Amino acid sequence: MGVLALLAVFAVGAVSAQEISSSTARPEVTLSAVGDIRLNGPVGDIIRAHGAQAPVAAIKDLLSADIVFGNLETSVTKRGTKTPKTWNFRSPPQNLKALDEGGFTMVNLANNHVWDYGEVGFRDTLSAVKKAGFLYIGGGKNLAEVSKPNIVEINGIKVGFLGFTSTFPMEAWARKNKPGVNYSDFDKFPAVIAAAKRECDVLVVSFHGGTELAEEPNQIQKDFMHLAVTAGADLILGHHPHVLQAVEVYKDKPILYSLGNFLFVSPAPATRPTVIAKITLNAQGVSRIDFVPVDTNWGTPKPVSGEEAKAVFQALDRQGALTQFPQRFKVLSSGS
Repeated sequence: MGVLALLAVFAVGAVSAQEISSSTARPEVTLSAVGDIRLNGPVGDIIRAHGAQAPVAAIKDLLSADIVFGNLETSVTKRGTKTPKTWNFRSPPQNLKALDEGGFTMVNLANNHVWDYGEVGFRDTLSAVKKAGFLYIGGGKNLAEVSKPNIVEINGIKVGFLGFTSTFPMEAWARKNKPGVNYSDFDKFPAVIAAAKRECDVLVVSFHGGTELAEEPNQIQKDFMHLAVTAGADLILGHHPHVLQAVEVYKDKPILYSLGNFLFVSPAPATRPTVIAKITLNAQGVSRIDFVPVDTNWGTPKPVSGEEAKAVFQALDRQGALTQFPQRFKVLSSGS
């Protein structure tokens, strides 16, 4: 029996046969979403020592979905000059094979590390991701490109994706005639989201921002995500804090403030608990989200249960959304 078959609903009850039947009565699209991915450092060491399949071996089956999404928080290049900052991430293109092994199909590039080796490194990143066969959002050759949604049509449902970031450096922001990332300009991004929504049935917005290691979303996160929903987003996927933050339901749309780390090793113990968000979409939006509790485990993520799964539930439920909407959100446990 596979890992998914062993998953039991944690804390909020089992899924009934009637629920399963009703959820499959209409066309659906499945989306697995995770947080930050860095393919150098400890994860790069694991790839070199044990192969590209090693970092994802324990969670590959759990990631399986029509669309598998994560935040690629590194430049992918062998060239470029370090930008002046505390941490600079640069991963060799061959390490993208680890994402292929995990079944990833799409990555977000709107973050504060894809420009770590300047424009040369950023252009190489775009080329490497494209050559490896991944769709991407949040970064591109100019502002027009980063403002256009990447749309995937599955089972007759058009699912659009946009990526934004509030992070620096300013040199990384895309301009009319300059490559870069999609900066979350509050005067402009609502119109970008509204235009994207007109092109698809369901719009997923990725946002890279917040305060690192903070348990609670800051005001910029809240303001961006609320405005994004008002403008037309059906689901918000957040990252950058490196720790799990709460789920919120705003105007009946789910906001995941921070998905934490995934293939990313940070020294703080609080960054180890994370999730795979197993999201079911239909033409009207998000029908349910099941969260698989995961330990980042020093670069080889693994599913967890028991007290570790309970801690994940508590982190996601800080605003009470999981308790209030038990039929929409569940935390799963690998324990029977």
